[in-house]
Amino acid sequence: MYCPIINNRFERAVVIKILIVVLVSLPAFSLISSCYPQQDFGELLICSGIDELTSEPDGIGSEYCIDSDQIVAAVDITGVRGSDVWLFIWENIDTGEIISESSGNYSRSPSGIVEGYLTNKLLKAEDTAIITPPGNYRVSFYHNGGLLRTSDFTIKRPDINILEFNFYKSVDNNGNPSEAAEIFSQNEQIYAAMKLNYEIEGDSYLIEWFNDGRLLGEEEYVVRESCYLPGYIIFKLINKEQGPFPVGNYNTRVSSSGLALGEYFFEINPVAFTEDIFGGRNNYRDDDYNFSVIYPDAWSIDKNDMESGTKIRFSPIDDIRQMIINMWVLQEGYYPEEEDFSGFADRLLAEQTGEQAEGELSRTEKEKVVGDIKVYEVKYDNTGKGKDGWQITFSFLKKNGVTFLFMRLTDRFYINYAEKVTDYMIDSINITE
Repeated sequence: MYCPIINNRFERAVVIKILIVVLVSLPAFSLISSCYPQQDFGELLICSGIDELTSEPDGIGSEYCIDSDQIVAAVDITGVRGSDVWLFIWENIDTGEIISESSGNYSRSPSGIVEGYLTNKLLKAEDTAIITPPGNYRVSFYHNGGLLRTSDFTIKRPDINILEFNFYKSVDNNGNPSEAAEIFSQNEQIYAAMKLNYEIEGDSYLIEWFNDGRLLGEEEYVVRESCYLPGYIIFKLINKEQGPFPVGNYNTRVSSSGLALGEYFFEINPVAFTEDIFGGRNNYRDDDYNFSVIYPDAWSIDKNDMESGTKIRFSPIDDIRQMIINMWVLQEGYYPEEEDFSGFADRLLAEQTGEQAEGELSRTEKEKVVGDIKVYEVKYDNTGKGKDGWQITFSFLKKNGVTFLFMRLTDRFYINYAEKVTDYMIDSINITE
């Protein structure tokens, strides 16, 4: 995650130094000219502010939040000449970095004697989210070049909160997630985006995604640089088994250092059919049998000439849509009569799959019309076996005296898709001369 506030540490430190100011509380900070009291310096106090009524330190403590508006160092002084010089140095003990250094005279009247609280403020820079990063700090107070007082305080590590967690289909050019969704198609990319209030260097986040209790992937993100503005950590979800995500319901678990942060859910559906897959107008033409047929874009073709005729195998080139469509043009003498379609389909089923029409298969027959063509279908279905189920359908038809047979084999998720593809192809058949 890109963080403009912290990426340039030197630039930010300069901003802090510019905003360090010296406040002189006039009611309690006065010049004494008639006598010279003994010089004395009180304890260096760290506080959240100065009481407007008493001009004394308010909210004295040793721990502060990163979103504090100010942190004040205050020391009670007595008998100090106006021409004397004070110096405050604010240092990060963990890194040794000096985050601020400021000095000046106690008064514009060099001959006067000064007493009261001398205060030095660390202010949050304008348009920034924090006053300074978490850690241990020390304020050192010098008088005329000599170290007199030190006081330590801590900027507490903030609680990290997940502001939102969503799934998305894309990431824009600025690195922000877009197109939030909970339901995805198998051919869509999935991103998980976690928006945090802060990121602290060294923190790590683990995301795991499961389907039916099976771990399909995980990714760990380690924060390399702290950022104190809300922002996204984006994970690209992939299937470690190197295939498309199976259709089904998914749960995603997020943790940090073994601590569970949340569980989130999404769903993957089969790719929806659309006639746009025929947009390329791929046209298979067979001059031996004088016909042509349109088939989908990004599908492969394999032709096999046989004694009984010719068979053309059509199948998607991706691994997502699990289907095959075979198209036969049968020679005279091999094509069955209409009354034998059913038995012919049973014999083809045994040849193609080794399955018998009897047994666990569900078998149905019907006639339908595709365009102006009458089609007789025989379906064999074993999708009752769950996710590994399949369906095979034989479609018999004639057009202009030419006999065709289509066989479509598909898993249980793409039954309707494969039928629509087959019907589109049947309707596109053109008999040529």
